[in-house]
Amino acid sequence: MGGVAGGLISLGGAVISSAASALGADRAERDYYRSMAATAEAQAKQVEETTARNIEYTAQDAAYQSRQLAQDASQLLGQQKTRLASNGVGHNSATAQLILKNSRLNAQLDQEMLASNLQRSIYEISTQGNAQAAQYRQQAKQYKKASRTRGSLWAQAGSMLSGFVGGLGSVFGGNK
Repeated sequence: MGGVAGGLISLGGAVISSAASALGADRAERDYYRSMAATAEAQAKQVEETTARNIEYTAQDAAYQSRQLAQDASQLLGQQKTRLASNGVGHNSATAQLILKNSRLNAQLDQEMLASNLQRSIYEISTQGNAQAAQYRQQAKQYKKASRTRGSLWAQAGSMLSGFVGGLGSVFGGNK
């Protein structure tokens, strides 16, 4: 009977050790998933901040280009007026008015194209950033869910119980 009691004590110690190990692994795994969720959330926030910065930089660049276009158009109009006057064409003539009008319209078209390109760029930057942030947020949700709903602890407990039952069989079966 001493052999059976010793076997039971040994088996009980192994089960307790396995249970403590399983609980420690469970806690480590939960901490891992929580850490991964926090990292994914931080990445989503970083993408949103980068997207906002990129939109701001794109708008600043477009404003600079707009000022350059306006300055270039003003210089062109001034040069055209000077050349027309030097050729004896008065600024009130139909030819001079047509040339200057076409230059103003071209400058306006350039400004409109710049504004259109700005809107398109902002849309692309925003769409891409929002999609990437949404992916990171989805990953964070999945990691959070994994940290809450894990089946592995039950599988480990079932494995320990079957090991315990099998151990009991060997303890009692070995003394026949």
